[in-house]
Amino acid sequence: MVWPVFYKGLLKIGNLDSPIALCTLWTQKEIICKKIPENKYCICSNLYTAQGINFMIKNILSNPKIRYIILCGKEMNDSGTALLNFMKKGIDENRKIIDSNAYIDSNINLNLIKMFRENVSLIDMRGKEDEISNLIDTLDPKEAFTEPVFIEEDEITHPILSSENAFLIRGKTIAETWLRILDIIMKFGEEKPSEYDIKQKEILDIVAVIETQEEKIAPWLKFSDKDLKQYYLKFFSSEKPTDVSYTYGERLFKYPLKYIKEKWTGEITSTFNQIENIIYYLKKTPYTRRAIAFTWNMDIDSESESPPCLTQITWNIKNNLLYQTSVIRSNDIFGAWPMNAFALKELQKKIAKRLNIEVGPLIIISNSAHIYENNWRECKKILDKYYTGNIMTFENDKLGYFTIYIENKEIVVQHHLLDGRKSDFVFRGKNSIELYRKILHENLISRFDHAAYLGKELNRVEIALKENKEYVQDKA
Repeated sequence: MVWPVFYKGLLKIGNLDSPIALCTLWTQKEIICKKIPENKYCICSNLYTAQGINFMIKNILSNPKIRYIILCGKEMNDSGTALLNFMKKGIDENRKIIDSNAYIDSNINLNLIKMFRENVSLIDMRGKEDEISNLIDTLDPKEAFTEPVFIEEDEITHPILSSENAFLIRGKTIAETWLRILDIIMKFGEEKPSEYDIKQKEILDIVAVIETQEEKIAPWLKFSDKDLKQYYLKFFSSEKPTDVSYTYGERLFKYPLKYIKEKWTGEITSTFNQIENIIYYLKKTPYTRRAIAFTWNMDIDSESESPPCLTQITWNIKNNLLYQTSVIRSNDIFGAWPMNAFALKELQKKIAKRLNIEVGPLIIISNSAHIYENNWRECKKILDKYYTGNIMTFENDKLGYFTIYIENKEIVVQHHLLDGRKSDFVFRGKNSIELYRKILHENLISRFDHAAYLGKELNRVEIALKENKEYVQDKA
């Protein structure tokens, strides 16, 4: 089998006989590698998320000549801390890394985990990157700690379903919406390669509409309030560590420009606070369509190997509510979507507070909504436990509702707004199918359950009309 087994295209390979692996966290690996001769290390890789620890373990088990991991580079989301905790403290009975929010894959045998932790040394050199080359010269050479062990991803069976792309998914909370997105992608996602040498299931253009309800961290979201607060600190920080390609905080609050004059201070600056700009715009002109922020910087990102995934956010005020629409070009739904959604919702709340208005829906458009193969197994477990078998509850359709009755030997269907007022849409006839099609044609229904309910009731009222019986509309 070709080594590395996972993410070969993203790893920098040096001397395959070297016992050294370099883990550069969020710092561009090329910056670290150019300081160290290639013959001194076997492999050099970033570790953007704690989930990547699984692939580190699997790659090293398949090349057990690696006996040292040198941890270096800038920490952005505690992936390095998770790796340290894994090596020092191990995992609990649920395979969760102790004092971290990451889990070790169930297809890595516990004995292999124990062997890995006992035979591979982790050396923390964060902040001492210039000393790594000399450090390597002092490390004792060691033999491979086992024969190569190749752990491949288990085959996960899926229903063979095909679908057009573009889905509209609504939910009261982020957690509820996430489950629905997982279900849609696992059922309808196209299996295809990715740029990371791992398969994915992908749907193009998922539009998630999340209501404004407050929520607690649901049990199927594998992070805590503490983890979320730590993520917020980095998301809202305008400071970008050196050697890191970007942070969302830097791009939103300190966007790099040649120069610009800030309207709210009159100062000339080489950076641009996009969030202050949109607050200024919305206060001045609440109906503006120009309250927009970008994280993509063409000068920097057109040639970057790790450009931003979140590319654009737009704000609009409607009915004295702040609507926020975010566009994510490449969206790892399993690994990144939930925390990103919470951070975006927090940003929306902060801006609404500054404007002294209430928060409206949060809309997230995922151009490429995908789940990587290594997450399919865990995704299925979550869906089986928390989604499959839970029956959808009947909820109001934002577009209104219908009352149905018989009048002058005709079926009458009256459309109402949610506040009870009658709209101008009234449908009359004797054939339920014709009525159903006319109503659907008018785009007055946004929910499948309401469409199904309407079809059922029209069938009942038609039978009552034909048999000259009394008809009373069922409650949903």
